[in-house]
Amino acid sequence: MYRGVITPTVTLFKDDGAVDLERNRRFQDFLIEHGVDGLFILGTTGEFMHMNLREREQFAQATVEHVAGRLPVIVGAGSTSTAETIRLSRHAQGIGADAVAIITPYFWALSEREVVGHLSAVAIAIDIPLFVYNYPAYSGHNISDETLAALIREHPNIIGVIDAIDSLEHLRRRVHAVKSISPDFRVLAGSDPHLLTILQIGGDGTVPATSNFAPDRHTAVFRAYTQGEYARAIDLLPDLFACTDVYRVQGSFHSVTKEAMTMIGVCQANAPRPPALPLTAEARARLRETLVRADLLPKTDE
Repeated sequence: MYRGVITPTVTLFKDDGAVDLERNRRFQDFLIEHGVDGLFILGTTGEFMHMNLREREQFAQATVEHVAGRLPVIVGAGSTSTAETIRLSRHAQGIGADAVAIITPYFWALSEREVVGHLSAVAIAIDIPLFVYNYPAYSGHNISDETLAALIREHPNIIGVIDAIDSLEHLRRRVHAVKSISPDFRVLAGSDPHLLTILQIGGDGTVPATSNFAPDRHTAVFRAYTQGEYARAIDLLPDLFACTDVYRVQGSFHSVTKEAMTMIGVCQANAPRPPALPLTAEARARLRETLVRADLLPKTDE
């Protein structure tokens, strides 16, 4: 479990802004049918920060019930409050989620001691596996190897880290630090292009936002690698890399991801929740050009 391509799913809303449970279920089926290895719901791509606690709990329950064990479901349970994080984590455990992912509290610049206290409190409060979601660009805190190692030794249910840092050297050091303590500890890269490299250095996979609209590009590389077809895995990389060019389009990345899903025909993803905004006409035109260059949309004559 927790190896390969774990899609950080978008959350689909209705035109009035309400969570669209039925459309989300169809989208989850699409990802499962296209061979992803797990779903990470209510993460950054899933706009958890724009949803209230009740909505997050209802969405988590609906997802776990619908997926019904077909693949692992990791529930994002992060919050600026330790009490809220524990509430969401206990709820995830109660509904049968496979694991939770906890981003370090954002907004305040916390000390190392405070971050350790927060994660430890959550780990003690639940029995299911816990992923540390390390996203310093948004949380303002980069969990050190030493701190993570200490948490692993203290709390056996902290079983993995999602590292949203686009640095191969960081990932290399991370894999070495944690695998020497627990060989089964999962290291997942949050940066889409690092799938093959994280596997080659002993890590376990990626959590790529672009797998929301191009899951086959990611799963093909992973399957080739795990089947020992290394030359084929390398040959497939340019197609995977082409997906990530969408991040050059101006707009919040969940807005860009949703627009790409709509353009390609994965599903009608509608707009993100405010304060995020739909893409401008100029950004949409650039996104379309990017998807055409990536062979995700057919080229049309002017």
